[in-house]
Amino acid sequence: MTKKMKKVKVIDSMPSTGKTCWMLDHINEMDSDIKVIFITPFISETERVKEACKQRRFKLPNTRSGRGSKLRNLKDLLRNRENIAATHALFSNIDDEVIQLISDGNYMLVLDEVMNVITSLDIYKDDKLDNETTERIAAKDMKLLLENGNISIDANCKVYWIEGKEPLWYYRTLKDYIDREQVYFASDTYLFWVFPHEIFGNKIFKEIYILTYQFDYQIQSSYFKFFDIPYEKFGVTKTRKDRRCNWEFTFVSYADYLEYDFAKRKEMKELINICDSERLNEIGTRDKLNNGKGELLSKSDYDTRTPEELKDVQRKAISFFARHLGNKSSAMMWTVFKAHLPSITDKRLSKKHFVALNARATNEYRDKSGLIYLVNRFVNPFMNNLLLKRDVRIDQDMYALAEMLQWIFRSRLRNDEPIDIFIPSKRMRNLLIKWLELEY
Repeated sequence: MTKKMKKVKVIDSMPSTGKTCWMLDHINEMDSDIKVIFITPFISETERVKEACKQRRFKLPNTRSGRGSKLRNLKDLLRNRENIAATHALFSNIDDEVIQLISDGNYMLVLDEVMNVITSLDIYKDDKLDNETTERIAAKDMKLLLENGNISIDANCKVYWIEGKEPLWYYRTLKDYIDREQVYFASDTYLFWVFPHEIFGNKIFKEIYILTYQFDYQIQSSYFKFFDIPYEKFGVTKTRKDRRCNWEFTFVSYADYLEYDFAKRKEMKELINICDSERLNEIGTRDKLNNGKGELLSKSDYDTRTPEELKDVQRKAISFFARHLGNKSSAMMWTVFKAHLPSITDKRLSKKHFVALNARATNEYRDKSGLIYLVNRFVNPFMNNLLLKRDVRIDQDMYALAEMLQWIFRSRLRNDEPIDIFIPSKRMRNLLIKWLELEY
């Protein structure tokens, strides 16, 4: 009889509601025999974990102790059954030895925010190659390996290396990933790396928590469905404990949390001032710019815009900055697709105030009151095709909304303070409005 898989516990609550604070309190109250691996996007947050859980004596993997390798130090800490706080980047590099050490150690996993569990695979490591060139070379190489009988690809796009076929040195990295069952080739075009899904199975961790918001619409949720990994959602609410502004964080069922969520959104509707200028928003409104390039301000639209059209995006953003923010750059945060950052950057739209569109789990920008969101988000179409192989479907609108909300909550909105925001994409703007109106 197959053992029923334990469900991953997803604490799905709005940013700033105290998910991390509750988790840190929970860790401090747990039996000390249960060891913890706390994974967070930033090194600064690992320090926060260490400071908040002093009795747990969290260790932070470092290159000095690992003789030049954080991964080597991580393995040493696991052998010693230490409590560990580390980054997403390090955890993404785990190998079979790390997985076995975790399995032997009675560990609980906490993921502060979702990970990049499905990403494009670049086996060339050549900074001179742009993404388009890398994809073209990868597709050509995969076709060559197929023709030569080095690899096979199953109906779900998973790649296998044929036993007895020795790779040229050029393909050794690729073979290593394939041997670990981490490579998928979608639509005969796009190479994907996939995080080892067995880490979320029954045999590795005693318990797993993920702290995020709107998990159902994020890529890691689709990854769980792709690999049949069950999860259940909970929430955390934040209420004032006393007149000294001390807070109480409560772990609740997801149904109970939703009542709190709706109430918070009603409050935020009064705090978010969305720019409704037709002149500024025309760069993202089809009626004004019907150029047949697909969804305006999407990645593909940016890729096909002329220099003058890109300049117009820049001018509209600068105009919002000047008129609505009073040229106060210290109050601003803005974003665009990274590949087009050079085209939009200006002395007023400086890199200093640029915040990557996938930013999350950081309080670094919590004083920002003026936001410029110049993108229209969609899932990579090749990733979409890969997930469809197992009938996993992504709601493109809800994915886009979840990603945008993560970015917006980096601002002072997380402190319940008002913000002004410029979202020229008609689609993205309407998604935010509908979220505030409780239509989603």
